[in-house]
Amino acid sequence: MMAALVFGSLYVTTSAIDRARANSANEQIVRNTLRVMIDELSVAKSSKDGPWMGINGQQDGLPADSIAFLTMGQFRGAESAKDTELVRIVYTREGELLLRFVRKNLYGLTDGSVERVELANKVKAFNLRYYDDKGNLWVDEWDGRGRPGSPPKAILIELTLQQENAELQTIRQWVTVGAS
Repeated sequence: MMAALVFGSLYVTTSAIDRARANSANEQIVRNTLRVMIDELSVAKSSKDGPWMGINGQQDGLPADSIAFLTMGQFRGAESAKDTELVRIVYTREGELLLRFVRKNLYGLTDGSVERVELANKVKAFNLRYYDDKGNLWVDEWDGRGRPGSPPKAILIELTLQQENAELQTIRQWVTVGAS
């Protein structure tokens, strides 16, 4: 009887520790993903060579938006980005993956200059909203809003992940574009 109590208590404790580790790992993935996105968006540039595009999309009835923009370098802050070349970044959700595509050669004719990175899995929704300072409103798609190629003033990022316990968790973060 004592052994059953001890092992039962041990099992409950071990399960709680495993759940806490899984939640911690998910939170770390979300923090890293948002940090990368915010770093790149904060040094984004406007150019005729790679206009801003924000596409409102859906997969399986849930948001699966895409965004494409030019930014200065890869994972760099504003100071180090001044000496780097422009790269084209695309974020999109495909299935349960949040993907990041980087085109380092903007004028390349082949996909050899495109790098694909899986930022997060178990992604159920990826929604983006764009702040149009001209109309003082938030919109679901971005095409420059009468200023072709121009970036929005801010972007609201909503990332919904499937947790280990089958709950959905939505994290919202906004970033000022081009603010370095």
